[in-house]
Amino acid sequence: MCKFNEKRVFSNSEVLAKVKELNIEFVVVDDTLREERIAKDLLRAGRSNIPVNLIYPPNYPDEPAVILEENFGPAKALKALERMEEVLNLLGDSNP
Repeated sequence: MCKFNEKRVFSNSEVLAKVKELNIEFVVVDDTLREERIAKDLLRAGRSNIPVNLIYPPNYPDEPAVILEENFGPAKALKALERMEEVLNLLGDSNP
């Protein structure tokens, strides 16, 4: 994650509270080694380079649930997390 987003968004108390509530972990990826897994995630997200901000739902790490635009603030991050929460609730309701 870029330093700007790290300071402005991912250190925001409301964002951190929502992340904790949803049991989300931040994962910072360094693509200097050009790992295949990272390349696949970037391709899936329609991006060719980093930084890119992807939100994966817990227990579903193979598909990005939400792709955040490059320039966003805490309010947009919270909206994205709320969308992910809705999807997780739907998935939970569909499981017997």
